[in-house]
Amino acid sequence: MASNLPVDCLDQIFKYLDDDVKALRSCLLVNRKWCQTVVPILWSNPWKFEKQSDCEFWTAITATILLCLPKESQDLLRRNNIIKSISNSPTTFEYVRYFQYLSPEAIEQLTREHLTDNSVDPHRGYKDQLFEQEIYKLFMSRSSLKHLVLPKVPLSYCPGSTTCLQKLRELVCGSDNSPEFFYGLAQICRHIQRLVVDPCHDDNAGLASLIEFQTGLKYVELQAPDGQVNEYPRIGQALISQAHSISILYFHGSLCIRPTVLAEFINLKNLKLFISGEISNLSQFATTIFPKLEVLDIFWDEHTPFDIFTQFIENTQGTLSRIYWNTDCPPNKPEEIRYYLDVISRPKFTNLKFVTIWWNCLATEKLMKFLTIHPHLQALKIYTFTSKANGKELFDLLIRANSPHSLKVLNLDGDWQFTNEDLEEFLDSWKSTGRNPLSFYISFKYNITPHFETIIQRYREEGILKDFQRAEFLDEVESLNYLWKY
Repeated sequence: MASNLPVDCLDQIFKYLDDDVKALRSCLLVNRKWCQTVVPILWSNPWKFEKQSDCEFWTAITATILLCLPKESQDLLRRNNIIKSISNSPTTFEYVRYFQYLSPEAIEQLTREHLTDNSVDPHRGYKDQLFEQEIYKLFMSRSSLKHLVLPKVPLSYCPGSTTCLQKLRELVCGSDNSPEFFYGLAQICRHIQRLVVDPCHDDNAGLASLIEFQTGLKYVELQAPDGQVNEYPRIGQALISQAHSISILYFHGSLCIRPTVLAEFINLKNLKLFISGEISNLSQFATTIFPKLEVLDIFWDEHTPFDIFTQFIENTQGTLSRIYWNTDCPPNKPEEIRYYLDVISRPKFTNLKFVTIWWNCLATEKLMKFLTIHPHLQALKIYTFTSKANGKELFDLLIRANSPHSLKVLNLDGDWQFTNEDLEEFLDSWKSTGRNPLSFYISFKYNITPHFETIIQRYREEGILKDFQRAEFLDEVESLNYLWKY
């Protein structure tokens, strides 16, 4: 029986229910062993169970955390008229011990929840700071955090911080924190795997030191100011020290390290770009080689010429499985589209599973060739920047090219035009050739009529269509989460 399973087995089973608070709460009531196993899972990140404007949630969690405060903190807060008397009865579990996630937003919400009656108190700022100080001290002395959003409080000076932070795996911080904060963390945290710097608007020497002291950094996200071209040599050199382990880089705002630094990441597998500023030294960027790059996600880029990215892709070493573009940096000429299709049609790109291409009636032969040599293609995003692009011509090409039977996702973005009969003919051909059920996503520019919706529903019921949505960005479609490996 399940109730007789070892605790280790129960723990692994219950972790699969990590996001199902209702199921976990039901498990609490089965027996003592189940309760003792479920409580640490529920309380490892209780913040995620909050619903917007959920007053009951914050009232309950604040009351529980206050019960966990040591007597010295209770006395201090009571003397300053911040709390009233708290029950001396011990809690059933030492709940704070199980917390693995902490952020200033959560602490601030706890403060607002508890001090709502003091909004006109002239000493409100002092009381807020003292209350937050004692809450942070509580977590530093009792918890073992894995995920931390760095506050303005120097946590490394809190008693117990060495034990609390030595297993930290994810850190979200801003480069505007004092370098001393980061020097303190560098003495404690050596195993951070995921680092998000938001904002990243100066070359913080302390942050650079923290990066250098890590032993297995895998994911780095730098959110630099939009529209600015800033380079941070200290942070760049620090990242070079982690180049052997970093597999994912995400630049948001501007590419704030030099292309020569990028070239050092020989084990990089995923490069994500959301660039609103100009990339310095474009030719150097275009010739940067990542021998193990599997994913190139371009979520936004307003300035980089299309051919620069084509050159960049051309210089990869045959490991790419996804090339995803959201918007902008379109090709200016049909020749650019043809050359791009020529590049990704080369034998070294047969591992592509998810690719973005641009539609042009003068490049259909190149597209036909591309489709015939990619046996593993699962998702295809096709842009058009012309008005009223011929959807029937594309549908016919997809069937005529005997497009990969592995294809499961088709996204038409831009201004497409096709009739209901064109769509029916395409889906009937799709069915007759024995292909996978298709997830079909179309731009908001396409006018969907009631008759169109009836057709979609019929083909869904027949199992030809797996999903249909109007979608602006595929990375925001929940049913496609399986495509986003990283």
